[in-house]
Amino acid sequence: MEIRDDISVKEYFQEIVPQIFKDALGGVAITGMEGTTFTVQFDIVDGGTQTYSLVIKDAKDLEVMEGAVESPTLRLELSEDLWRGAVTGKIEGLLDNFTDMGELANRSRYDKIVEIQGTLGLELTLEDGTETKLKVVFNGAEKPAVNFRIAAEDWIKLSRGEVAGPTLFMSGKLKIEGDMPFAMSLSSLMS
Repeated sequence: MEIRDDISVKEYFQEIVPQIFKDALGGVAITGMEGTTFTVQFDIVDGGTQTYSLVIKDAKDLEVMEGAVESPTLRLELSEDLWRGAVTGKIEGLLDNFTDMGELANRSRYDKIVEIQGTLGLELTLEDGTETKLKVVFNGAEKPAVNFRIAAEDWIKLSRGEVAGPTLFMSGKLKIEGDMPFAMSLSSLMS
């Protein structure tokens, strides 16, 4: 689905996200996800903060809410420019590790995410050399915390399982600061 460059945050969450959800999971019987609730809160910052939350029950029912939810499974904080680049496909794959509806309907992946406690900070260098930040808080836990410095292109490859974290780290393409055991626990999310 092609997303316009000038789409508003509100329009995206209220109109596009339900369609993406329907397209990703429409007609597919999801087994093993009964009794689950997965919540993702997006805090999109550009001067002020626009907050939208997704509540997904049993990997088949979606509720999009304007505002915060109590105790989100994932809370993503990012600039509007970074968000817009991700949703329009200009930075394809950037958020997939945390927002891909098909992946979130996988019980094994769901179980891994709900067990993680901590905060991942990403300092990403985009293709044009600009730097941007993304913060992912797992299950409301600010600590332990780790910060990854990495090129957006390498982050996407890591997220997709196309390259291993230790390979990027040893080559100097991934710099890690903070809680190393927590950093290592995040490897279970890389597909």
